[in-house]
Amino acid sequence: MTNGWLTIGIEEEFQIVDREGQLRAHIDTLIARAADTSLGELKPEMMQSVVEVATKVCANVEEARSEILRLRGTLASLLAEADLRLGSAGTHPFSDWKDQLVTEHERYRTLEEEMQDVIRELLIFGMHVHVGVPDPDLRIELLNEARYFLPHLLMLSTSSPFWQGRNTGLKSYREVIWSRFPRTGIPPEFSSSDEFENYVALLVKTNSIDDGKKIWWDLRPHYFYPTLEFRICDAATRVDETICLAALIQAICAKLLKLRQDNLGFRKYLPSLIAENRWRAMRHGLDGMLIDFGKQTEVPARDLAQELCEFVDDVVDELGSRSAVEYVNIILEEGTSADRQLRVYQETGSLTAVVDHITAETVAVPTTS
Repeated sequence: MTNGWLTIGIEEEFQIVDREGQLRAHIDTLIARAADTSLGELKPEMMQSVVEVATKVCANVEEARSEILRLRGTLASLLAEADLRLGSAGTHPFSDWKDQLVTEHERYRTLEEEMQDVIRELLIFGMHVHVGVPDPDLRIELLNEARYFLPHLLMLSTSSPFWQGRNTGLKSYREVIWSRFPRTGIPPEFSSSDEFENYVALLVKTNSIDDGKKIWWDLRPHYFYPTLEFRICDAATRVDETICLAALIQAICAKLLKLRQDNLGFRKYLPSLIAENRWRAMRHGLDGMLIDFGKQTEVPARDLAQELCEFVDDVVDELGSRSAVEYVNIILEEGTSADRQLRVYQETGSLTAVVDHITAETVAVPTTS
């Protein structure tokens, strides 16, 4: 794992929430306050009530855990000074996109002109995990194979059952909103890095995009860094969930590399088939059935989650991530953030109580740390 192989970087998009539970525009003040801290560069997003932070490049998941705890703790402290809170979930339970202030930035003005209401409704929050894969062609080969696991990662990360004050009936409504964008969803297969670069170059030449940053698939070769970027996950509410998902993603890449070294392959499936499982994960999360394409039958999503852990079992000790990966068992036992939010709503009938639950879990120090 030297020379940039299988390193981890995590980006988290957070909600800035006031005492009443509403989203609050505060990013400019927050960026100014953060300049005197060790947070590093805070990234504004389209809405001024959103803040994105990224870890440094981490050698392993325990280093990433320390980074996540530091970043969340510092952010929460800065927001508390203004009587605001930090929340991590794929959607806010009731705030309306029409009430949000748009960040004053040329890029966002251009995107709004290009996409109109599609981007104005972008009041969603995700978690992106980068895994270092320096070899460009190998990066593409892993892209083609790792696509299969995107629905598994989504079903374990669902945290967006509510939208505009409604229980949507889906576990990840964030993915519905995100799917309206162009160049999203399951990536196509590419035969080489050259083919991928030619694809990007053609889109740039035809004024479809200005650079690879506007390719927004659920998994993409990053346009600048030598990484594979997994973009499928809803924002993880608990720190342990963030680290578990990052550990799984790193382990999937490690296992696919190991199979390659052993002259074994992993079967590639059509994007349209993987998209069937993606929809099932969006709709039902852990409580649904996914398709086992090898067996050509439906199986409980929870069984496939456990099969994923078994698939990566022979690489997690070398990665030092066994305990992080085994947190999947806690997710299966207690449910995802979406499941927990729905339980709070069922018990209280209050979406404000759901926000209180989200913000409390976001900053809770995990017992496993």
